[in-house]
Amino acid sequence: MIHIPTLMLALLSGFAMLGVQLWMARRSRLRYLDLGVWTSGSWILLLGFTLLAARIILPTWISALAGNGCIAVGLVAYSEGIHRHVLGRGMPRWWIWAGLTVAWLLIAWMLAWPFYLRTIGISLLFAALLLPGIGVLLGPGWRAEYSLRSVALTLLLAAGSLLLRAVHAWRHPEDYQDLLQSSLGQGLTFLFSFICLIGTGFGFVLANFERIARRMEDMASTDALTGCLNRATADALLRHALELGRREQTPVGFVLLDLDHFKIINDTHGHSAGDTALQDFVAEVRRRLRASDVMGRWGGEEFVLVLPSTDAAGAARLVEQIREGVEALQIRHACGDAFGITVSAGVVIAEPHRHLSAEQLFTLVDQALYRAKGAGRNRVHVHGAAAPWPEVTPGPAAA
Repeated sequence: MIHIPTLMLALLSGFAMLGVQLWMARRSRLRYLDLGVWTSGSWILLLGFTLLAARIILPTWISALAGNGCIAVGLVAYSEGIHRHVLGRGMPRWWIWAGLTVAWLLIAWMLAWPFYLRTIGISLLFAALLLPGIGVLLGPGWRAEYSLRSVALTLLLAAGSLLLRAVHAWRHPEDYQDLLQSSLGQGLTFLFSFICLIGTGFGFVLANFERIARRMEDMASTDALTGCLNRATADALLRHALELGRREQTPVGFVLLDLDHFKIINDTHGHSAGDTALQDFVAEVRRRLRASDVMGRWGGEEFVLVLPSTDAAGAARLVEQIREGVEALQIRHACGDAFGITVSAGVVIAEPHRHLSAEQLFTLVDQALYRAKGAGRNRVHVHGAAAPWPEVTPGPAAA
C-alpha cells in the first residue's frame, strides 16, 4: 500500500522545487523567453495540490472544487506556454476562457458523484486539457529544440497515466473511496501522472536554455541587420573552402561586392532607407546563390561571396546576373520615394594549383573591385581580365 498523505507531500515538494527553479531561471538571461506562463502554471498546480491535501481541515467539497479547479488552470497554462514557445503566439483567448469555464462547471457537477466516478471524470478532463499542448509538441514542436521532445514524451506519459487511472478506477471502485485512501493502484497512477508533469517543467527549462544558446550562437556568427554571416565566420568558411578546393582539385570563386555611392543614399533618404536597401540587396543576391555558396557582410556596404567549385566563367556569369538584378531593384521605404541602387564587384578565382592564401585573395579581389569602380562603377571585373564589363559606351560628347 502507498500512504497517500506522504505521496501528496512528495508531490508538493516536487512542484515547489520546480517553481523555485523556474523563478530563478526567469531572473537570469531567460527572463524574456517563455517561462512566465509556465512558472505561473507550476505555482497554480502547487496551490491545487495544497488545496486537495487540505481536505483534512477544509470541507471536502471546497477542497475538491478549488483544488481540481486550480490544477485545471495550471494544465491550461502549460499548454499556453507551449503554444507561445513553439508557435510564437498564445492560444485563442476565447478557447482558454471557454475551456476553463467548462472545466470548473464539470468539476462542480461531479462533486455529487461517488468518488470513483469523480476520479474517472476528472482524470479524463485533465488528460483532455493536456491535448492542445501535446498536439503542438508532436507537430511543429518536434522540429524545434530537442529538449521539447522530452516534454512531449512526458506529457504523453502523463496523459496516458491519467487514462490508466480512469480505467483502474472503473475496474476497481473499491480502491477509490477517498482521495487519502491508501491504495496501490490509486497511489501509483496519481504519483506517475503528476511526476510526469514535474518532468515536463524541467524539460521546458532545458528547451529555453537550448533556444537562448542557439540565439547567442546566431548572434555570434551572423549580421543582425541583413542576416548574412559576419566577417569572422565568412573568413573561416573561405579558408575551409580553399582547403577543400585544393584537396578536391576544384576552383573557388571569391567575390567582393560594394554598393555604389551608399553614403549618398544615407544622406539623401536617411539611414532607415539605407538599411532597407541593404536588406533588399541581400535578398536579391541570395535569390541567385546555390545552397553551397556563402554570403557574408564584410563591413558597411561591402559583402563577399564564396563560390565553391566555380571557375571564372561561372563566377562572372553569376555576378553579372547579380549586378543586373540589383540595378533593376526599386527600394521602397516608408519615409520617401522609391530609389535605385547599383553594385560594383571584383572577382578572383583560386585555382587549386596556385595555392592562393585567403590574405592573397583579399588583396587580389580588392584590386579587381578597384578596377570596376575606376571604370565608372556598376561594373564587374574578374582579376586577370582585360577590362571590366559591361563596357562603357562613349556618349556623343566623348565621340
